[in-house]
Amino acid sequence: MVINTFRQVMRGLAILALMFAAGAACAVDLNMPVGVTPISQDVYGLHMYAFWVCVGIGTVVFGLILISIIWHRKSTGHQAAQFHESTVLEVVWTIIPFIILIALAIPAAKVLVKMTNTSDPDMTIKITGFQWKWNYAYLQDGFSYFSMLAADSNAAAQLDSGINPDTVPHYLRDVDHPLVVPVGKKVRLLITSDDVIHSWYVADFAAKTDAIPGFVNETWIQVDKPGTYRGGCTELCGRGHGFMPIVVVAMPAADYQKWVTAMQAGNGAYINPASMQPESVGSPVVFSAAELNFNAVSPVAAGGNAASPPTAAPAAAKPAAASAPAEVTHTVAGQQWTLATAMAHGKQIYAANCAACHMPDGKGNAAMNVPAIAGGPIPNGPLAAHISLVLHGKGIMPPWGNILNDADLAAVITFERNAFGNHTGDLVQPSQIKAAR
Repeated sequence: MVINTFRQVMRGLAILALMFAAGAACAVDLNMPVGVTPISQDVYGLHMYAFWVCVGIGTVVFGLILISIIWHRKSTGHQAAQFHESTVLEVVWTIIPFIILIALAIPAAKVLVKMTNTSDPDMTIKITGFQWKWNYAYLQDGFSYFSMLAADSNAAAQLDSGINPDTVPHYLRDVDHPLVVPVGKKVRLLITSDDVIHSWYVADFAAKTDAIPGFVNETWIQVDKPGTYRGGCTELCGRGHGFMPIVVVAMPAADYQKWVTAMQAGNGAYINPASMQPESVGSPVVFSAAELNFNAVSPVAAGGNAASPPTAAPAAAKPAAASAPAEVTHTVAGQQWTLATAMAHGKQIYAANCAACHMPDGKGNAAMNVPAIAGGPIPNGPLAAHISLVLHGKGIMPPWGNILNDADLAAVITFERNAFGNHTGDLVQPSQIKAAR
């Protein structure tokens, strides 16, 4: 009987050895990532330290259990020891856990202090969470932009899209405008929210900080290796929670500075760090009169001749609204403020900020109770009401006056009032936005 028990124990030990060997072979997949920041490496080191402490405790505890099972079982004649109120034993089992806790607490406190030390940064970026996107403001460089789910992931995520998500690279893990940071620089992140609680998290940075409305939380990163790193919101923030990923591109300092210079010269256009070219921006953008109404109704429906292109844009019917001598010096992307340039810039602003809810085709989203831009009462109603709604927000629509500048707001309102079949012909001036604030 003793021999059979011994064989069973040895068989169990062999199985455990095989399991440990398989785990070691897959350590890269099973263990947490080392990361690419000093903090992530410290966190990984702390994790492994605590892991081996636990392994040591488990070895002692289960080793004693195993010894008891083999050599101190009842079948060999052993009797359980009888004792009561052993002062020595009580002191030992109190002191040993206390020593273990101290051994874990000291290195953990050191990492925590280092993690929260945001002093002396090389640069500061303010991150604001929205339902459901991120805004990145480079406070020292004077520009900001929104980052939202990439168009191909968004298209595949739509109901009955017919697109196989497996064919979309980084499905639900890619964005249109990634955060760009320099390698080897300490970047302080100021994290807040404009609506509900979000959480900014990138595993490779060991950075996870809640974005809370009315509060500004701080953390910092220093990426030591160039590359693209992905994360996402980790606080349930609404129906679009799973559709607000985070992508960070870390560039060498020299390339990063070139990107910053290009962004500062882009007048609001996002510069793709991979190509250093403006995204969705012509050079220059020029629209003919027939092209000013995006997704316009056909000439026949509009009362025109189907065999000939549309005549001059409806803007000509409102020369007073389409021209303002006091504003002719205002430019966007280096071009004079005209209906064509305002429409071009407004189209970019709409795609980056409005299309997620009002849809790229301007038809709105009934499930979210988001009204249509195409033929809607606001874009085709009084201009003052349209400006007020965009500035101050309503319901789930944020107050864009706190987010976009006067030129961006004027451009996107101009676009909405002259696109998707709308024909107001209004050219909104930045001064009108400023006056309505």
